[in-house]
Parts: sequence; structure tokens; C-alpha cells
Amino acid sequence: MAVIRGMMAASPDGFAADAAGGVGWLAPWEAVDWGLAAFLAGIGTVVMGRRTYDDIEGLGPDWPYPGKRPVVVSGRPLGRPRGGATVWGEGLAALAAWLRGLDDGDAWVVGGPRLQAAFLQAGALDRMELCIVPRLLGGGLPVLAGLGSVPRQPRLADVRRLPAGLVMLDYRF
Repeated sequence: MAVIRGMMAASPDGFAADAAGGVGWLAPWEAVDWGLAAFLAGIGTVVMGRRTYDDIEGLGPDWPYPGKRPVVVSGRPLGRPRGGATVWGEGLAALAAWLRGLDDGDAWVVGGPRLQAAFLQAGALDRMELCIVPRLLGGGLPVLAGLGSVPRQPRLADVRRLPAGLVMLDYRF
């Protein structure tokens, strides 16, 4: 049974993107090994919202998640899907049930603070890893943008201190 995981970078003041919606503020920490390769080794499916998919599409011709099943949560078709992406428009409860039934690795809800917040609200996120990056933004897109009431509360399972002042928080639901 697959575990549905969220993982993203966040500023200590709670933002995932700057006021313009960008993540360029993360550039000084790009060389820090925070365990992405090991994380991706356990992932079979990447789930993203349409905005994240479109942002990835603008980065260049290479699909960044080769060998991972890409699912895009959207009500619109993709045109020419990259990486074999398929569109999911049947709701998060059905998506979570389908993802948990997979046996080829966990599912990662990539980026998209709004999508991760929606998964939390639906009770469909099993694990949330936040990499706290030592840069105060003072505003921008909140880590869990649009999060309303949440049916479950996280349990802090692990804290890892990383180079260059980064801290990885691992929550389980």
C-alpha cells in the first residue's frame, strides 16, 4: 500500500513561495544535499496540480521525474502530456484511494501548497516533510495556502539538522 506524502521547502515565517509566486529565493541552497535522491527512490507516483505541471513544462524539454507515474489534478486536458502524465479530475478522495492501492512506491504530492492543503483537508495526506530554509520572506504564498479546518493533527516523527542551516521536519498523520 502506497503512502501519500507531501514534501516542500518553507521559510521559517511559513511561506513556500515569495510574493511573486517564485521559488528563486531557494537558489543559495540548491547545492545542499537534503536527501532528495533517497526520497525519490521510494516514490512511484508524482501528483501535482495544473499550475505546478505548467511550471515544470516551462523549465525545459526533459521531464524531471523519469520512471515515476505522473498524475495531474486538473479539470483541463494537457494537450501533449509530458512524462506520460494523465489528468485526474474525479476528486481527491477517489484519487487517494487509487494511490493507496498502488504497490510500486509511495505517492508524492509535488510542490503546490494549495494541492497539499487540499489533500490535508480531505484526510488524504499520510506524511508531510517540510524543509525549513533559513530565509525570512515576510510574505508570499503560505506553505499550506487555503487550508481550512483539518480533520487530523500531525505527529512529529523526526527532525533532521542539515547543512547550511536547513532543518527537515517529518510529520505523520
